[in-house]
Amino acid sequence: MEAVVSEGMVNLPKDLSNHFRDTDFWQDHTLHSAETKASLLWEEYSYQLKEFGIEGGYRWTSFLFQGLDQIEFYAFSQRYWEKVKALPRESAVFPQAEMLDLLQYLQSHGWESYIVTASPELGIAAIAPHFSIPESKVIGMRQEKNAKGKTLPKIIEPYTYGEGKVQAIESRIKRMPDLAFGDSFNDFPMLCAAKLGAVAIDKGNAEFVAACTKQNIFIQPYFPLL
Repeated sequence: MEAVVSEGMVNLPKDLSNHFRDTDFWQDHTLHSAETKASLLWEEYSYQLKEFGIEGGYRWTSFLFQGLDQIEFYAFSQRYWEKVKALPRESAVFPQAEMLDLLQYLQSHGWESYIVTASPELGIAAIAPHFSIPESKVIGMRQEKNAKGKTLPKIIEPYTYGEGKVQAIESRIKRMPDLAFGDSFNDFPMLCAAKLGAVAIDKGNAEFVAACTKQNIFIQPYFPLL
């Protein structure tokens, strides 16, 4: 999302007015600088989160990921992953070494691992092999496509947020996970649905930790950066 915005949203149609309160400004976003658009977009995103909750805010962002076919989406995601890898650990989001070690351990003992994410499925599938997970094992936000295979702003339900993660697992894997991991209320229904056990990563949300503890979900303190 940050990458799409910082590059000026070049793959999007000119008229984005139906996604914003300030319809006049967004009737042709190509008339404005990337910096101005970014500032107003983050302002609108904050409004969406405040007024409609995290799921509503996340759903609103889907229009940013339109206009790309799978090859283009993969190339975009992989290009930015290479940029992120070059950043200092304290200024970017990285998979934690302990989680990667656990993934490799489970896979070496015959476990089948999936990434279930509220992010665009194509964007995460493109970089999933870096985490030793095949792109086919990514379940995320799916969008409708036009006749040319380009993504459209409309989400294909269920959207993989909260209960939608459980619904997507049921429809696509046909069974609930034996073991699940998550770090927010977005993951809570999935954690509760795990058959053998679940682990909540404590990132400082006391309410989330309390809810997980009440459901006998194991709590893992957040791993410090080394």
